[in-house]
Amino acid sequence: MDVTAALIVGLTLMGAKFFDWWASTQLARPIFCVAILGALLGHPTEGIILAAQLELVFIGNVSLGGVMPSDITMGSIFGGAFAILLGQDIEVAMTLAIPLSALGTLLYSCMKVVVTSLVPKFEQLLANHNYAGYNRLWITQFVCFELCYFILGFVCTLAGQPVVSAFVDAIPAWLNASLKVAAAALPALGLALLLKQLYTKEAFPYFFLGFGLVAFFGYSKVTGATLADKAITVASANTPLLSLVEIAVIGGVIAAVTIFNELRRIDDKAAAKQISASSADDEEDFFND
Repeated sequence: MDVTAALIVGLTLMGAKFFDWWASTQLARPIFCVAILGALLGHPTEGIILAAQLELVFIGNVSLGGVMPSDITMGSIFGGAFAILLGQDIEVAMTLAIPLSALGTLLYSCMKVVVTSLVPKFEQLLANHNYAGYNRLWITQFVCFELCYFILGFVCTLAGQPVVSAFVDAIPAWLNASLKVAAAALPALGLALLLKQLYTKEAFPYFFLGFGLVAFFGYSKVTGATLADKAITVASANTPLLSLVEIAVIGGVIAAVTIFNELRRIDDKAAAKQISASSADDEEDFFND
């Protein structure tokens, strides 16, 4: 089972890197690759939960141009894989994902140096019109790039499970409690980084509106009392008034109304500008006559 799991992790990492490099798709994001990994490992529910939580942590992490803040794909896959295989929670996944994503950036930079060193060879092949050799060299470096990630995922998962298990068992109780607090705070930090990128004066009130909808309709504490054996028992439970899907539908309707009003305002402004220009032309023609 360990070999099979290691093969699955290696293939998932290789596939995520393939779609990230070849087509620049979003399949390399934690929300997709960790969920797929969990399903392949036979734990789809745990995979989806870890994928959503890790995506919140790295949601503000965006690569621009040649800048790669951290390799969130490699860190999330390894963190999610070890958490699933060892039966651990999100705290372990985050503890592993964040430093491994930083190490992944270093590995990626080293691989880019190697690939960039092949550029003179590519130029020489093009200058000699050796297109077949050019294609062979390109395919070779691409296959080597993918195999490096497969071997990394396979070897680290196969050899790293005992090490990670011993590391998790050696974590003291006070540090484990701190990791739980950090695990609850990091998604908020990720959302804060995303909001910083998306912040505009026009859109910011809608963030508060969304928060208010969830806070008001998503959580409602219901208290009930029962009488048994001449004793009153009071119990309370958090029962949401609306589900997240229903709240999302309300948000979608508000967004649609806002967009239509904005489009109407733009059309009215354009029509008023056209009428003003037409009136100016008529006035100029009158004086010319």
